[in-house]
Amino acid sequence: MLRKIWSLARLVLIDGLRRNALIGLVLLAFGLEAGGLLFMDFIPRDIGRASADFILSVGWLTGFLFLLFHAVQVMAWDEERRTIHTLLARPISRTQYVLGTFLGLAILLVLLNVILGVLGYGVLALIKGSIKLTYFAHLSPIHYLFSWAGLLCMELMILAIIMLFSGLVRGGFPVLLLTVSYYFICTGLPVVREAVSDRPDLTSTSLPILLQWLTALFPDFSRFDFKALITSEAAANSFQGFATDLGMLVLYLTVALWAAALVYQRRDLQ
Repeated sequence: MLRKIWSLARLVLIDGLRRNALIGLVLLAFGLEAGGLLFMDFIPRDIGRASADFILSVGWLTGFLFLLFHAVQVMAWDEERRTIHTLLARPISRTQYVLGTFLGLAILLVLLNVILGVLGYGVLALIKGSIKLTYFAHLSPIHYLFSWAGLLCMELMILAIIMLFSGLVRGGFPVLLLTVSYYFICTGLPVVREAVSDRPDLTSTSLPILLQWLTALFPDFSRFDFKALITSEAAANSFQGFATDLGMLVLYLTVALWAAALVYQRRDLQ
């Protein structure tokens, strides 16, 4: 079973590299970061934090574009779908198809983040060396790596939900719309929950409990946002709680992929 999953994952990986799915995104990120260097002189203070936020934001945008335009295209099915994976891979079950496709795209996502992470750290080191120490006093490689790990966790969660959506609906565009809507709900739900907590007339109702339980379906991505730690000197206890978040990530991916496999087993792909 593992050999068949890896065979399909390798085909997805090779197909992504052959289509230059990473090269275009890396060039885009490099262009954005190079353009951002021109505007660093207009930042009056705290240049280090602004630079780190910009680098991580470019990384998130690039990964999100990969998910929306490459991962959705690979995962989504329609009536005219003719994929080379079904022709070259060994006979596999639908569960193995789900796991193999997810694994191949996850490896591509890891490669993309590694390349962007190395490129981004070089840009930060260049900025730090070209300005006074007062404006960029601290740059932590450990917390920089920690921040990229959190970014990758968010992208893997979205990748898993794309796999589930691809089994529920046909066509790449509906999957794309569902993914974007899901992301907006995940980012907007914490704001709604905080607004409800500030309303005394609503805290006594069941609405806060409902919003809290909705986090199981729409996770709070801000739990994996650590970019503020890159230039902070007071971040000694920043790793506390990450093990719990990592466990929740594994549980979320397991449930999402299990649900996707269950949907694919009951789906007519003709």
